[in-house]
Amino acid sequence: MSQIEAEALDSSVPIADALRKCVALGGRSRSAELREWARRELEGYGPDDELPAYRRVNAIIAIDGSTMNAVIKQQRIARSSLPDFAQEGIKEEVELPQGVAELEHLILSSDNGAIKITLPAMGDLVAYMNNEAPYGQSISAMYWVLASSTVVGVLDRTRTNLVALVAEMRAVEPNTDVPSAEAASQAVSVVINGGKRNKISVTTAQASGVTATADAESSSEGLPEPSRVPAWIRGPWGVLVGVGSIVSGAAGLAAWQGWPPF
Repeated sequence: MSQIEAEALDSSVPIADALRKCVALGGRSRSAELREWARRELEGYGPDDELPAYRRVNAIIAIDGSTMNAVIKQQRIARSSLPDFAQEGIKEEVELPQGVAELEHLILSSDNGAIKITLPAMGDLVAYMNNEAPYGQSISAMYWVLASSTVVGVLDRTRTNLVALVAEMRAVEPNTDVPSAEAASQAVSVVINGGKRNKISVTTAQASGVTATADAESSSEGLPEPSRVPAWIRGPWGVLVGVGSIVSGAAGLAAWQGWPPF
């Protein structure tokens, strides 16, 4: 965990290096969830994999084409301009299932800060729209356009998630560099999937040889309310102070009543 944290916090270290160590950590901790998340970030998400929310980003729909008088390049069109059957599948949002290396390549190959992403199905949609278009108008390509800074943000989120995963695991088990399977899996659930923290019992050996169990989330319910009396009064000194107060009170009462002194 220490190596992953150090590399994730150092922006000069490729994020893929820290993710590979995260795969190894998932193996040592026996956490399938940690291994799978790190591998998917490295290799990309498949069509049947659940894509994390941070890999869905806003984008515009644009077309290239021509009219009788002009050539059109990267012209934005409204989603409502698409045929009804296509509006549900093509939104002003794009999914980024690629691995981190591919995302980095997209940034490097951007055109003046713009990244174009297309799908094979868009070719069939273009052919349909050209058949319905007025004479003299045609579309040659349709694609999404998003800013390269958006992809940079996705990669930065992955780096931040690595730091957050380590923080979650350390919060449960602060005295180890290889977490238990429960701690690692819960960290993935909380950080990546937005789940809730559960209580995890951590057993540690004490110096006397007796084991103690602590919960990851402690509660003060059922504990006695802390005393408001200073600690120095609650010990043996408290007894002396109490006795002295009684003696002083008795002497004062005797003097007031005119009784002979003790």
